[in-house]
Amino acid sequence: MKQRINSIIRRLAAFTAAFFIAAGFFSHTCFYMWARAEAWPYPGGEITAESAVVMDADTGAVLWGRNQDVQYYPASITKIMTALVVLENCELNEKVPITANAVYGLESGATNVALSVDDILTVEDLLNALLLRSANDAANALAIYVGGSVSGFAEMMNEKAAELGCENTDFRNPSGLTDDEHMTTAYDMALIMRACVNNQDFLDIEANDKYKLSPTKRYPGGLTVSMEHKMMIDGTGYTDDRVIAGKTGFITASGNTLVTCAKQDGRRVIAVVLKDRTPYHYTDTEKLLDFGFSQFENLTIDDPVGRFYSAQRLVADKICTGQSSDNIVAYGDAVVTVPKGSGTDAISVRYEYNLKEDAPDRSVALLKFYMEDRNVGSVYLLNDSESTVGIASLEPDTAAKAAVGLSVVIAAAAGAALLLTGGLKAKAVKDEKLRRQRFIEKRNQRLESMGMSVEEFEQFKNDSRMKSRQRRNERSGSYKRKNI
Repeated sequence: MKQRINSIIRRLAAFTAAFFIAAGFFSHTCFYMWARAEAWPYPGGEITAESAVVMDADTGAVLWGRNQDVQYYPASITKIMTALVVLENCELNEKVPITANAVYGLESGATNVALSVDDILTVEDLLNALLLRSANDAANALAIYVGGSVSGFAEMMNEKAAELGCENTDFRNPSGLTDDEHMTTAYDMALIMRACVNNQDFLDIEANDKYKLSPTKRYPGGLTVSMEHKMMIDGTGYTDDRVIAGKTGFITASGNTLVTCAKQDGRRVIAVVLKDRTPYHYTDTEKLLDFGFSQFENLTIDDPVGRFYSAQRLVADKICTGQSSDNIVAYGDAVVTVPKGSGTDAISVRYEYNLKEDAPDRSVALLKFYMEDRNVGSVYLLNDSESTVGIASLEPDTAAKAAVGLSVVIAAAAGAALLLTGGLKAKAVKDEKLRRQRFIEKRNQRLESMGMSVEEFEQFKNDSRMKSRQRRNERSGSYKRKNI
């Protein structure tokens, strides 16, 4: 009997100890989860937009988002992509003849600058009409001039979007006018705006309050177009001196859309709102910009290659041989966007070997920085030697990744116009007129390295678009589409 009592006491003691240990672990876990949840700031006040995102323009870090990867109609904020593709394929002083296809067939009430067939304006004229006045005839004229047709230019827009990392965008025209399949996301538009504000010609046009177009048949003295983004106009009640670029949009199906970039204390922040209401697209944008500037800071990580043992990792992943690993360097500063006061101690890294088209010469990987599973910045890793990157004997899955990542090096050896000046601090020199040709050449080289033909790639793209349309159709019941 005594032994039985002692056994019960021991079991009760063990149960009690286990209970308190579990309770302590649970409370610690709850506190830890609460602390993690509280560590990342969130915007104050109500954001009325159905979809929104705020992003640091220099690091690409997403600071906050709502439905950021859900597809919506962009309306005229589409035109920033139109401008980007044009700027990368044209000189501003090129003369553009206006065709019938550019001026006829626009929707009733579509904004225009009254272009007529056989008018001749410069690319600069039309870009100012496009970005300031949101002229849809100017959008068509530029698209036909650069892409041969509206649909041909839309293909160029989608290729550029894919190059920038957009995964949920399907552009069907250069204007954003009503098309059931012309859709994008807040995140993708932020990526596009990020590329735009790194183009000085784009910023110069956006800095214009007014611009006088060249003479046309209907306006022999030249029509003056004015900026329509109210945060960029003095005395509107929404004026914000921080804003350096932006574009408005509206069709019935999209509601108000707005993409904006602002600069303060050396930092640039992008805000995108989709499916919003007047005037909340402006007040939402202001809240998001305030949030991005007040709650976050950009910090530089010293010696990221050494800190994260990157050379050793590239050897372990069979991307570089031991001999070439000594030459691994970071391309420029490794900058991250983090909550103010948090520092960089909690930063972790991941490696990406499937590199974008615009990766610097001799890139072997993209080192991506994370905090709480949030990507807060990245830096390219280069093999900064005169010889090409040494590749070890690769397993099939690693070989595929490495082949894609190293296609930039192969393309450079074939004659790309990217030159390293002074190694690490080099700046790429691009011939704008040949950019499209180089893009196609690089793409074909990558496809060849992967054993895929151009026809198979096009079929893959078509299949992907079909799946995207099917997903959109499945979601179509979530809101009612309206026609103009």
